[in-house]
Amino acid sequence: MFFKKVAKQELNAPNTVLGEGMYLEAAKMTGKESVRIDGMYSGKIDIDGSLVLGDTGNITGDVNAHYYLVAGEMVGDIQCHSQLHFASTASVTGNVNAASIIVDEGCHVSGTYRIGEPRPRDRDGNLLPPPDDSTKVIEQA
Repeated sequence: MFFKKVAKQELNAPNTVLGEGMYLEAAKMTGKESVRIDGMYSGKIDIDGSLVLGDTGNITGDVNAHYYLVAGEMVGDIQCHSQLHFASTASVTGNVNAASIIVDEGCHVSGTYRIGEPRPRDRDGNLLPPPDDSTKVIEQA
């Protein structure tokens, strides 16, 4: 219950918006606030806040976020430290590593899933190998 209130608040008030019809190519987007993408973004995203990929949005690149709602198209790996939500309109190709996940009926996700405690990254943002086999891995083709 508590998380739903937090998620709703984060979704209603993004600090940064990339609107529909806009295209941004960057090496990396970083920050601590909430971001909504309804246009096209190419590059890495590493934010401590929430990220919303609207149903008209498109991301090509890896994402590292606290909370992530995916309703558009994405090609890249996902690292989510809290909750990851795939809406029914989501289309994702990439590996997923999240603390918890919601998958709505109708979405398309292709890749490897790792649900549970997210794996740590090195200084360059690369995933470090898991410390043991205690995390459940789910494969989907």
